[in-house]
Amino acid sequence: MKSKFEVLSLSEIEQRYPDEWVLVEVTKVDKTKGPLSGRVLAHSHDRRDLVGVNRVFCEQNPQRMTYVFFAGPVAPEGYTVVV
Repeated sequence: MKSKFEVLSLSEIEQRYPDEWVLVEVTKVDKTKGPLSGRVLAHSHDRRDLVGVNRVFCEQNPQRMTYVFFAGPVAPEGYTVVV
């Protein structure tokens, strides 16, 4: 049986929770401190659902890093994002 808090790569998380916002406790970073893998703490179609979970986790684990991202396309097909 898999643990609720199994460590997954970001690509595995994207596949598991398509088109959802995901809150991750980061377990591995690259040399620029970018997240590579982590444990999913919460996921939802509404990003606001993750705010309270993130706040509580960070208060209880001040040395741990979290990452929130959308596991899907940033823009609808046919659109381009300009930054």
